[in-house]
Amino acid sequence: METKLFVGILLLTTLAFGQPRACKTNPKVVGACYTVHGRATFGPGTPALRIWPVGTKRMLGVTAGPRADDADNPICPKEMLQFIMGNEVVFGDFEVCPFVPERKGAMQMVCVQSAKNLIVKSR
Repeated sequence: METKLFVGILLLTTLAFGQPRACKTNPKVVGACYTVHGRATFGPGTPALRIWPVGTKRMLGVTAGPRADDADNPICPKEMLQFIMGNEVVFGDFEVCPFVPERKGAMQMVCVQSAKNLIVKSR
């Protein structure tokens, strides 16, 4: 019993702090990855990590899979999370990969492969 618990904790620690999890090569990705210039925020709701592509009425939910329930451990660069979790807003160019096809009026679930040209602003 103790061995299983230790292995479970070790696995979770490795997932959270070890090698970055795959986004672009994730088998759950359903389409081509693309870059958006947007604003990333962390807030209430599921998924909590969201990207608004500037100039659109769309919202992208950052998750680890195709369902909003997959948002507990989103796949994204850790530098993105360090700012957003501190209650800042991050503008930048985000390479996202879709877990679901785009549908009008629905949030698209994505993972973030890379984040560049980041500008951090306090709320």
